[in-house]
Parts: sequence; C-alpha cells; structure tokens
Amino acid sequence: MRTDRAIFEIPMKRIFVVFILFLAVFHQTKAQDKPADPKALELFIEAKTFELKDNYLAAISKYNDALRIEKAPGIYFALSKLYSNVTQHQKSLEFGLEAIKLNPGNLDYKEHVSDTYIILGDYANALKYLKEISEKRPDDINILYNIGRMYEATKQPSEAIKYYENITENYQYDETVLIRMADIYESFNDYANTAATVEKLLVLNPTDINLKYSAAAAYVKIPDYDNAIRIYEEILSTNPGNRDVQTEVIKLYFRQNRNNEAFEKYSKLINKDSVDFMTKMDVAIAFMQASAEDKEALNVSRNILQNLQAAYPNEWMPDYYLAYMDSRDNPDEAEKKFSDLLSRVDTSAELYVQVGFYYYEQRKFKPAMEVFKQGAVKFPEDFRLNYLTGNSYYSLGQNRDALPYLEKAFEINPADLNVLSNLGLVYDDLKMYPETDRLYEVAFKHFPDNILLLNNYAYHLSERGERLKEALEMSKKTIEKEPENSSYLDTYGWILYKMKDYKNAAIYIEKAIKSGKNATLLDHLGDVYEGMGEVVKALKYWNEALQMEPDNVTIKSKIDKFK
Repeated sequence: MRTDRAIFEIPMKRIFVVFILFLAVFHQTKAQDKPADPKALELFIEAKTFELKDNYLAAISKYNDALRIEKAPGIYFALSKLYSNVTQHQKSLEFGLEAIKLNPGNLDYKEHVSDTYIILGDYANALKYLKEISEKRPDDINILYNIGRMYEATKQPSEAIKYYENITENYQYDETVLIRMADIYESFNDYANTAATVEKLLVLNPTDINLKYSAAAAYVKIPDYDNAIRIYEEILSTNPGNRDVQTEVIKLYFRQNRNNEAFEKYSKLINKDSVDFMTKMDVAIAFMQASAEDKEALNVSRNILQNLQAAYPNEWMPDYYLAYMDSRDNPDEAEKKFSDLLSRVDTSAELYVQVGFYYYEQRKFKPAMEVFKQGAVKFPEDFRLNYLTGNSYYSLGQNRDALPYLEKAFEINPADLNVLSNLGLVYDDLKMYPETDRLYEVAFKHFPDNILLLNNYAYHLSERGERLKEALEMSKKTIEKEPENSSYLDTYGWILYKMKDYKNAAIYIEKAIKSGKNATLLDHLGDVYEGMGEVVKALKYWNEALQMEPDNVTIKSKIDKFK
C-alpha cells in the first residue's frame, strides 16, 4: 500500500504545480485578449498547458487551431513568443504585429516586438516601439536604456546621451549606462563630461585603478592638470612605488610651469638628492622628442629650456635646442643662431657635432661638411667629427676630399663598422685596390659575417674581375640572409654575369628588379641580355634605364652602338 500511495502522490504534485503556473500565466492575458469562443478558449488552454511543459511544437499546433476559430490578440501574442523560443524570429514578428493591430495599447506586445526587431537588426523599428512604450511608462529605466542603445545603433549618439543622462540624473547611477556615456563623450572629444562621468563610475567602484587612470587621462586632455594630479596622487597613496604614475605627475608639474617642484619629484624618482644640469637637459630633450605625438610636450620642453637658459648662462645646450626647435618654423633665423653660437662657444666638440648634424639631417651636405670640418680642425682626435666630415664629403661626391678624414677616423677607431664600410667604398671609387683589400681584411676580422661588408667587397671584386669564385661565395651569404634585398640580388647576378653565366645572371637581376627597380639594375640586365646575344631585350632595358637617368652617358653609349 505504501508503494501505491507514493506512485499516486508524485504525479498529483506535478499536476498541481503545472496548474498553479497555468493560472499565473493565464491571468496575465487580459480579458479582452483571450479568445471569447468556448472552443477557441479550450484550445488556447490546451496550448498553454503544452507550452508550460516546454512542448512548443504541440503548443504551436493548438494555438493555430484556436486561431482558425477566433482571431484573438492573445493567441497571436502567444504564438509570437513561441516562434521566438524556436528561433523563427520573422514569424514571431509577423504574429506580434498582428497582436498589436488587434490591441494597439498593449505595451507587452510592443516590448516583445521591439525585442524581435532588435534580434533581426531593424533598430529603427525597434526604436519606434520602445519610444511608444516609454510614453506610457516614462519611469521604466530598462526601456530608457534600450532607447539609448538603439540611438547608438542607428548612429545617433547625441540622442542616446539624452536618455542616458535622464537615467543618471533622475533615477540612479548605473555602471553600464555610465560606461556608455563616457564612451560617447570621449568620441565627441568632450573630455570635461568624460571626466565627470568617470568620476560617477568611481562612486560605484572607488578602488578601480583603471577607472582612475581613465579619469586622470580625461582631465589631462581638458586640460585640467590639478584634477589629474589629484587622481594620480590618490593612486600613489595606495601604491607609492608606481613609477609610471610618478612620471605622469612630474610631467604635469612641468606642464604647469612648476619646474622646481617637478625636478624635486624627479630627483626622488631617480634616487638622487638633487638633479644636475645634464639630467635636466635629458628631461627637456625627452619632452622635445615626445612632441611628435604630443604637441603640448613641445611647450613643456621650451619652458624647461628657457628656465635652464636663465639658470645656466654659460651652458650652450639650452641655446642650441631652443634654436633647433625654432628651426621648424624659421630655419634662416635658427641657422643664424647656430652660427652665432659656434662663434661664441668653440670649446665643445659636441656643439660642432650637433650643429653639423642639423644640416646633415636637412640633406644640406655642404654646410654640414663645413661645420664638421671646422670641428675636426679644432678637435683633430675626435672620431665623430672626422667620420662625419668624411661622410659629408662622400655624400657630395668628393671622395678625394673625404679620404683623409675617413682614414683619420679609421686610425682612431679601426673597429667601427660605418668607417670600414664608407672608407671601403671611397677606396673602391678611387681605384685604390691594394688599400681596399687591406681594409676589408681588417673589416672581416671584426665583422666576419656582416652582409653589408660582404656585399660591398664582393661587388668590388666583380667590378675588378678578380677572385670571382670567392666573390660569389661572399655574395651567396648575403642573399641567404636577405633573399629579397635587391642590392644583394644584383651583386650575385652581376658576379654570375662576369663569370659568363648569363642565364642565371638574368634570373637574379630580374628578381632584384621585382624587389626594387632602378637604373643600375636595368642597365645590368641590359648587359646580361647583350651577353646572351639578345640585343632587342638589351636595348629595351637600356632605354628604360636611360628614361630613369637621362644624363647617364655610359648607358647612352651602349644604345648608340646599335643604331
């Protein structure tokens, strides 16, 4: 008997639970939305029972049977929700719209239809129904938020922000809403409101360090440096060793022209009792270099330099860098200042290097050479000034004049790669072949696998027509390391040409041209095809090379001999 009673009681509990749920759902349907026809109502109740048991297909079938008897809005709405459950969203929309037609005042119908439009990506229609709901339920925060999201989805952020502000100002601080607001304000470059919104987020999450960083960054962009410093100081109060934040605070002191305080904090940052002149110059130069990405940094650098200029009247560096900064807008005035500075201060090799390098960066090789040369005369043992003088002469094509300065630089520092490379090119151009060979012997002792040296020497040997097998091995190492380098491919192909392996020479030089075409490569390819006896192709490439270098007498003479 106990077993029978137990089997009987369990299904009774289930039926009782289902019945309670049914009553709850059934009474949610307004009286005017329920089917009035008794048979339709019976089918509606059966369908609802199947729905509560998650038997959606049976429920849909019963609802449709009821719908054939009576077109009640409650049936359409029930079918709309079921079709949504089985992801038939287009059908769900159709039935939901029919329910609204029959009962246009039902806000539940409209909310469900707006949700369906959102799923289908039709944000404009979703917005239409959400606004109709909001008119009747103006205090519904979820509806206000969704309207804001729909305005964002339809690219109307200025409308969205009105709804988010309404929620924030009149109802509550909501993290999701505030994040949306901050994003929109930042997209408008409205950094004051961005900062204010992030501050509201900090009310909800007062220990969130990322929010503090965001607030400080927004204040910097306003600019409101006092509040930015306040936020950074809050971070430092819990993490005093945060060097990144310390650095930001120092930058902000400089931006406020509070240089003494900034240097005091900077000295603590680098664990010094005080900051010397060169360290202060390093800070000024760092700000100047940062100005490419942060225009305000240039003003900070200028301010520091002007203060250093006043505090250290016997130092030339503030004067130089202030003139350098002015050269962007007024190069003639800056160059006059450089000249005056050199005549006033002639005891620093570094000044000659800096001024000469200014001209060199502008590709003004002649004035660069003159400054470097003056410095080399005053400081004959300075490696940089000798190398830079020789390099400037080389850039002007004056190899004979470059020679003594590069040789002096080589004497001072025989292991410098730049000197070895440039001096080798000068020896080669001047056909000083024994000197070239000796130089590369020294170079390969220091840099046995340097591909630039290997390429240059291999090409030099190919031009001389000497030790071609050795040259080919050197060149092979360069294309193994940089297989797409057009100069290295050309050298390898040119050595093959000199070895009369024209077919393979053409392959490598054509590959070099694909990587980067120039007149030299085209001229070489023309020579290769001439060697193969294919004059038409040779003329094609020589003519193309001549178009790129119309004054090249050598190429012109090759073309003329076949006229």
